Amino acid sequence: MQFFSERRLSMLNRAVASGRILPYLGFFTLVITLISGTVVWILTPSGFDTFGDALWWAAQTVTTVGYGDVVPTSGAGRVVAFVVMVFGVGALSLLTAVVTAAFVSYQQRRLGGDAERQQELLEALARIERRLEGLERRLS
Repeated sequence: MQFFSERRLSMLNRAVASGRILPYLGFFTLVITLISGTVVWILTPSGFDTFGDALWWAAQTVTTVGYGDVVPTSGAGRVVAFVVMVFGVGALSLLTAVVTAAFVSYQQRRLGGDAERQQELLEALARIERRLEGLERRLS
């Protein structure tokens, strides 16, 4: 069973290489933060004094900072916290991968001309070797 098709991997690769994925990641992180802050505020009314505290908790959790100054106290709130933590780690990993892919892609483009130049030089050396061998045959 294949998790991603070749077409989807190609689309994802283009989105990562072009940087188009970053706004989507930022928007999705904001949505997760707002939704999780709202849900945990509703599920854990005694855990947070204000809605702002719940949003602050969601923001620090999704960014993997997690000061621990405010935390959900109910079981359902902790389930939401778990989901937010997993998403935060995944989003941070994806951001790191996108930045790394951008650096690698840049280096490949920058050095790509060198590979072509090296191939040209190897072909020129092969021609020179053939000519030298021909000269040696004539001289012997």
